[in-house]
Amino acid sequence: MLLKNKIAVIAGDAYGVGHAAAALFAREGASVVCIDDNAGFENAKTLRLGEREVPYFHADVTDSNQVQAVASACEKMLARVDILFNIAGRGAIRQAFEATTEETWATMIGRNLTGGFLCGKYFLPLMKNAESGSIINHGSIDGFLGNPSIAAYSAAKGGVMPLSHVMAHDLSKYRIRVNSISTGGIRPTPAPGSVRDEARIAVTPSQRMGTAEDVAKVALFLASDLASYVNGANIVCDGGRTTITHGCYDD
Repeated sequence: MLLKNKIAVIAGDAYGVGHAAAALFAREGASVVCIDDNAGFENAKTLRLGEREVPYFHADVTDSNQVQAVASACEKMLARVDILFNIAGRGAIRQAFEATTEETWATMIGRNLTGGFLCGKYFLPLMKNAESGSIINHGSIDGFLGNPSIAAYSAAKGGVMPLSHVMAHDLSKYRIRVNSISTGGIRPTPAPGSVRDEARIAVTPSQRMGTAEDVAKVALFLASDLASYVNGANIVCDGGRTTITHGCYDD
């Protein structure tokens, strides 16, 4: 029970990686709260994780007023927050650079960067109440390698690591660790292999797509006391894709 008696907030994804992390955290002993703006959960007050139901707040983490409202509601029901997993992230909108619209830019920056900033800022008072805390921000290998036709997404994810570094420095005085996970080639929910998936697998040493559970296990490590001396780090979860220099070939 790595998270026994811990309280965790999963911010921005009540399905996919967020759902997998919430379920794993709960199995490891944590009390979990989920936040998301998924239309399918709009009227839900709780979500089921296996045999347990957990509180659910329908909110857009890119909206400061909504994040503040959820943080205020949590203050009334929780004594503290030990773990904040900022997993909000909208899939890349593929547009060539010259075709990238300002709307796309704003959407990608908001969902993939601003949301983590807002949740970190407004849940900080509750995290100060914990003996120690862990914030985990979700990045992407596209944030440091880039990828054709996803300028806005790459720029947004590119901000996650330096944001996490600054948070790690500034929040250490409150005994809060801040780390990030950069993922690549993750298939959050099972789906038939696509041509794009096959292309990814071809350049992935692990020879498979990653799963939501793969990412959740990394988040569990960072959330737990196993990582008590890990602060300001970025863990890459991509099956080894970034170990390869594409364009260099064996004889």
